Amino acid sequence: MARCGHAPAQLHSERRCDADGYSPSALEADFAAHPVERTSNRSQLCSLLHRGVRGSWLRQVRGCEAMSDGVFSKLCRRGEPPEFLEPLAGLLRDPRMVCEGSRYVPFVDWLLLADASLVPPGARRRFFDAGGSSFLDALQFFVAEYAARGIYFDEFYVWEARPLSVEDYWRGADPALRAYCEPRLHLFLGVEVVGARGAPDNPIARAEALCRTTDFCVLKLDIDRPGLETALVGHLVEAVGRRGAF
Repeated sequence: MARCGHAPAQLHSERRCDADGYSPSALEADFAAHPVERTSNRSQLCSLLHRGVRGSWLRQVRGCEAMSDGVFSKLCRRGEPPEFLEPLAGLLRDPRMVCEGSRYVPFVDWLLLADASLVPPGARRRFFDAGGSSFLDALQFFVAEYAARGIYFDEFYVWEARPLSVEDYWRGADPALRAYCEPRLHLFLGVEVVGARGAPDNPIARAEALCRTTDFCVLKLDIDRPGLETALVGHLVEAVGRRGAF
């Protein structure tokens, strides 16, 4: 599918939010009201995430169609313009999964990423990648996409449990992106993410120690260990509660 531009995550044309809040899209609200029924089988799932919905979702992310609260949910922070977020719909993954057939390989181009308008002046920009795979398979997409939206990271922290060599991690990487990222990269190969509070290999603890509330920090969590992932998300919620933001 062609790219027409970059969809804005923040709605600068709308009035600023009077209070913190969250408004689910029509698509998310339907799945939230009937989660078991809507995901019980392929037919049910794909009747809601039909080709038209999937196509509209991707066209909106790629700037080819106006953003719609029929698909995308909204987040409000008091005093700031509303932000669009991907809906909690389907299997909470690539909306093309299951419905595009067994040979479809999921990707991450359905995510609506932030742009430079969300980065405060003077903010440090850090990316934490828990479950880094190789640069080509994970970080390369995010570095390129954020750069296209005007966000250039100061530091990257990447954990990969497999004992890859440094060259294996970089194999196939775009040379220009490698030259940009490598001096800024803290790479932990053969190191598993842990859930112990305060541990240096707990990405939430690391982020909380480094990120001020005025910084721009991104966490990608994909370690294929649901129990640990759930615990780490809990730590993130606690950190937000302590700080009022993250």
